[in-house]
Amino acid sequence: MKLCKSLLLALSLAGATSAFAAEKIASLEVSIDDAALVKKDAGIRTLFVIVYDADSPRPMPYGAMKVDLKDDAKGTFYTGDLTSENVQTMAGGPLPKNIRLKARLDKDGSAGMDAAGDLTG
Repeated sequence: MKLCKSLLLALSLAGATSAFAAEKIASLEVSIDDAALVKKDAGIRTLFVIVYDADSPRPMPYGAMKVDLKDDAKGTFYTGDLTSENVQTMAGGPLPKNIRLKARLDKDGSAGMDAAGDLTG
């Protein structure tokens, strides 16, 4: 899916593999394909993937995953799995049946609301 003109988040949903393993929620691929945005994100080394209940009118997310990036984000800069172990839940409870994801390159590296200088999509 196309996000923020050129911040892309591709995903595929999956079920649990075992009763004792972390539940795989989605496979992620996050990329930037716009040279102007690559310049804007220089020095940003924190990616948040925020999980929302797609069926809920509430703006509060279900949870989020934080990724510390080693380099500036350009091209495909993150691939990995979103799991029950790497998502920090906000209010607990079961994973929503339908989810919506948002990727955010976070300038200050702190969780919270989107802020000036963050790139979201």
